[in-house]
Amino acid sequence: MDEVVLDVARSIRPYLPGLVGEDASRIDQRLVALLGQARDGADVEEAVLGLLGESPATHAWAAAVLGDERHLPPDLQHRAVRSGDKAGYSPLANPHGGDPVDAERYVCPADGAYAWWRTSTGQEVPDCPDHPGVRLVAS
Repeated sequence: MDEVVLDVARSIRPYLPGLVGEDASRIDQRLVALLGQARDGADVEEAVLGLLGESPATHAWAAAVLGDERHLPPDLQHRAVRSGDKAGYSPLANPHGGDPVDAERYVCPADGAYAWWRTSTGQEVPDCPDHPGVRLVAS
């Protein structure tokens, strides 16, 4: 079983409401069940890919993550060329030196079935939606 596919399933969960609206809860519940089966040793890769392929939005999101060498969510991937711009894009130089801070991945410590990306040190790390009161941890 491809661990990257399982990571896609974990990482898409916070994005589901924006991708599929009212269908988010149904898809999320199915993903949670499939991730639980994977923890028990079942090969759920095809089922996860099939579920994510049901919606054009989740299919495109998953394809973008699988196509990225770092497997980042699409909104966190570096854009080499701006839309409609033939010239290459490079971010402004940091006047304080150093590289920009990368997004940091957090997961549920209880079962690893939920992943969230922190894009700024000012963002508070949330609790896992599956385990209220259990704070996500850096992975």
